[in-house]
Parts: sequence; C-alpha cells; structure tokens
Amino acid sequence: MAALPRRAELLLLLGTVAVFLLVAEAAVRLLQADVPAPTGYAPVNTNRRFMRPKNPRGYRDLDRTLAKPPGMRRVVSLGDSFAWGASVEFEDAYPQRLERGLRRRRREPWQVVNLALPGMNTVDEAAQLETEGMAYGPDLVLLGYVLNDSEDATAAEARRAVEWAEPKEMPRGVLDRSALFRVISTRLWATAENRRRVRGYRSMYAEDAPGWIAARAALRRMGGLCREKGVPFMVAIFPLFGNPLDDRYPFAEIHAKVGQAAGEAGAKVVDLLPAYRGLRGELLVVDGVNDEHPNEIAHRIAANVILHALDDVVPWSAGGPADEPP
Repeated sequence: MAALPRRAELLLLLGTVAVFLLVAEAAVRLLQADVPAPTGYAPVNTNRRFMRPKNPRGYRDLDRTLAKPPGMRRVVSLGDSFAWGASVEFEDAYPQRLERGLRRRRREPWQVVNLALPGMNTVDEAAQLETEGMAYGPDLVLLGYVLNDSEDATAAEARRAVEWAEPKEMPRGVLDRSALFRVISTRLWATAENRRRVRGYRSMYAEDAPGWIAARAALRRMGGLCREKGVPFMVAIFPLFGNPLDDRYPFAEIHAKVGQAAGEAGAKVVDLLPAYRGLRGELLVVDGVNDEHPNEIAHRIAANVILHALDDVVPWSAGGPADEPP
C-alpha cells in the first residue's frame, strides 16, 4: 500500500513539472523571448557602397597626393576594420569625422589620410608607417588599436576566428521546435562562448605570448620612427563593444597593458573605454552579435575624444578652438 502514495506523489510531481514547462513555453512565445531584440540602431545597408570610395592605392579614402599641399596639415591614420569603417558609411567613420572636426575647430585645412585596412595588426601597421605612411608628411600619426591587434597565427583568438569561419550545420531535433528550449540553449551557448572569448583574449596578452611580444616591439618601432621624424604619435585604444561597458567589462587590464606599452613607446595614449563607460553596448554596434563593429554613434564619440586629445600634442597655428562636434 505504501507504493501507491509514492506513485501518486511521483505522478503529481511530473504533472507539476509538465504544467510549469507548458506555462513557461507559452510565456516565451507570448513575449517573443526567443526572437532577438532589436539593437536600437538601424544598420546601414552599405551594399556596393561598402568599399567606396576606394582610392588608387586601395584604401577607403579620397585620393591623396603623397606631397602635402602648401598650408595643409595632416594626420596619418593607421588601423584595421574599425578605422576602415566596416559596415558604416564612409562619412561616418571616425577618420573622416576627425578631418571635418579639425577643419572646423582649428579653422585651417586638415587631411586625415586613412591607410587602414581590415585585418591589419600592429606589426603590419608599423611596416606600413615606415614604407608609406611617413611619405605623406604627417603632423600626427594616429594608430587606432583594437584588442585583436596582437594576434598571431598561434593566438587563441585567431584559432577562434578560424572556427567561426567554418560552416556549421546545427543538428535539428524535436526540442528545437520549443521556444523555451531555444532560449535556454542559446543563452547557455552564449555564456560558454563569452567565457572562451575572454580566456582567448587574455591569453593573447600574456607576457610571453608571441603576438604581444611582437606588438610591443612594433609600437616601439613606430614610436622611434615618429621621434626620428619629429612627428607626434597617438594611440587610441578601442573597447570591444560586444561586452558590458561598465564595471563588468572584462578587458580593462588589457587596456592598461596596451596603454603602458604605447606610453613607453612615446605615444600619447587615448583609452576610449571611459568615453563609452555606462552606455548600452547594443546601441554602439552595427548589428548586435551579427556585427560588433562600432556603428556611427560609436565612431562619432571616438572622433570627438580624439579631436580634443590632439590639443595636447599638436600645436595650434593661430587662435583658439571653435569647439563644434565632429
């Protein structure tokens, strides 16, 4: 007789769990919790304009002569896809905003010669400055530093990028029809992936990581070249926008490492993280997790910070600032 109540208790428990799951499933469907929320930013569909303008040297910039025109002042901008302006209109990328801001604020002709290319790292940029960048006669060399700039062929983040590039067929089953299951499984995957990502980036900045050793040497090389030519050197460090931009941001210590290395190389360091701190990351990226490049809002903030930081390193020709946003 004792077995009967236990069986009834088990059936009651199973029934309660089933009812709970059904209610949770209905709630998820009703609230559309399994549908990605909009980022709050309408991504620009650049399509064929994505690469434009593309000058004869292959850069996403206007055609600039190597010889600096009389009376012109110049910034040579180095970087990767952030400085290139991936997934934003040409006019919205921070180098172009900086050029407009300099002309308005300083009331004199300025050019920002953008030599950025997607996929560049610090070693590439040092070689580019030496072989090409200095030929433009810059009044400032600006390096836009992104945290994957120290990666090399053996870096964990590089391996992760290769894995992401490989097409994957996700197994489909009965459970995939459940909105509740999709929400739970997606969040578990995202948590695990983010932890792996954080470990990957931190491993790239270990003192003995080959990519970080090479990046530090490249920063010193750029700093030495700028000192030799008498040109100020500025390094702007971008955060990774697909992370909370508050006290939970996982890479603040990496920003400090990069800032120290750049400072020791003789650069004026501009850590952009404080400018974004407390802002909602989903409003600063192009398209949520699908494209975590900075959108035009993030580019505008970066350009404004860099514009004012130039006051510390580039002398004014005449007068004071006509302070307007870039």
